[in-house]
Amino acid sequence: MTEVFIYTVVAIVAAVFGATAGRVFALEAENRLAAIFAGTYVGAGVGLMSAMPIGSLLTLIAQLVNAGSSTWFDALDVAGMALLWGTASGAAGGLAVSIVIATFFNLRTRKKS
Repeated sequence: MTEVFIYTVVAIVAAVFGATAGRVFALEAENRLAAIFAGTYVGAGVGLMSAMPIGSLLTLIAQLVNAGSSTWFDALDVAGMALLWGTASGAAGGLAVSIVIATFFNLRTRKKS
């Protein structure tokens, strides 16, 4: 396992989680623009929250498999880039699903009752 593999796994998981969470908020939005922004914002947050544990855990597993010793310092070293990739890919996943929802679903402004 290399650092690139860890970043790739973090990005894929964050994109899936971001798309899942972004879909819920995009469906509840009042109009298309709000759906896109809400899905992207929530997707970025979910990507940010999922990147740290996944990146650190994968780094520790890679250290155990390859070097025979694991240190938390190496896991925390990877955490910065994992946070970047997790946030970016979570936002991308939320944005992608929000665009699909805004395009194909009929989002109308709801009347207040």
